[in-house]
Amino acid sequence: MENYYEVQKFNKWWMKLIIAVPIIIFIVGIALGKTQSEQGTPMLIASVVVIFVAVLFYFTKLETRLDETGITIRFFPFQRVYYYVKWEELESVQVRKYNPIMEYGGWGLRYSFRNGKAYNISGNQGLQLVLKSGKKFLIGTQKQSELTQYLAKLKTENQINCIL
Repeated sequence: MENYYEVQKFNKWWMKLIIAVPIIIFIVGIALGKTQSEQGTPMLIASVVVIFVAVLFYFTKLETRLDETGITIRFFPFQRVYYYVKWEELESVQVRKYNPIMEYGGWGLRYSFRNGKAYNISGNQGLQLVLKSGKKFLIGTQKQSELTQYLAKLKTENQINCIL
């Protein structure tokens, strides 16, 4: 059976706009000679911070892989090592709709005392994992129908009982 693999990146147009505007303002400031004044240093610092955040968003990616043995996730660059969960360690697994702001406080690598850890880039669909230890994880997905089909096939072919 072929593995399920999904890579998600921050690539929404409005994110790019939020990051591009301060950079454009700084470039215009340089062109008009405004950076030589006393406002130049704060503008330079702000631009460096914005460029750092832009580079961070560019390289950030959420990788999810499912196979017959378990689930592997990594939220790079915040997690350098892949996190692996065996099917035997899971109480339940299901694709579900969630509210990122209300349940986890937004997108990214998030933690909620009530709902556990979330790895999400965008959207409101995710793979909910509940471990036998009681820990909860939610992994965002942009391919909910493919993931649901893969889980159904995996459940029937491999008799994985934790998949709901």
